[in-house]
Amino acid sequence: MRTLTFCVDGMRCRRCVRRATALVRDIEGVQAVTADAKSGLLTVIGTMISTDTVASLRNTTFTAHLIAEADVTES
Repeated sequence: MRTLTFCVDGMRCRRCVRRATALVRDIEGVQAVTADAKSGLLTVIGTMISTDTVASLRNTTFTAHLIAEADVTES
């Protein structure tokens, strides 16, 4: 499992957070999504790949930039 953190340009209000997380939640392999309008950060946990996450926000008002990626081991 991995954790991907994105800086999402254009995600500045609660409505934007709801929209962005709804789009990302539908990606195959996503287990959890958190987002913060104040920082513009979107964190995704699961087995998805970063390009799928970026693609899910394409053709919207959002632009996602991967800023961190970490593999998480389950205990």
